[in-house]
Amino acid sequence: MSRTRVIGTSSTGIAAAEAALKRRLPASFANWLLANNGRSLGALTVFPVFDARDPRKTWDSIVRNVEGRWAEWLEIFSDSGLDLSALLPFADCGTGDLYCFDYAAVGAAGEPVVVLWSHETGEAPAVADSFADFIVSADRIG
Repeated sequence: MSRTRVIGTSSTGIAAAEAALKRRLPASFANWLLANNGRSLGALTVFPVFDARDPRKTWDSIVRNVEGRWAEWLEIFSDSGLDLSALLPFADCGTGDLYCFDYAAVGAAGEPVVVLWSHETGEAPAVADSFADFIVSADRIG
């Protein structure tokens, strides 16, 4: 029996992820997930929110990445003097570096700016004013 592929998610899935992350996702990202959850963005792997309607495609969710791989990176950089607590990774660019929302820096749209966090240096320069701006430039990034 073949399963129909589910694209997008529900507001319930987003709310569950926000509760687990203890952070509200930026509105432009949440809106993108409603229509595109489980899809990549160019060459970037965007972490989905888990959706029980398509557990295979959404298993490696944003919550799983934050609680797993990101927690390990935070431990590695714990003695570096860098404060990474305001970062929330949402996409993997395939090199080990992660695109993150920086909740310590709010852009003109009232959302966290997007930064590219380096797994080598821990530095995270801004790359877009918001997720909405980020997806416009994703063709150049990915």
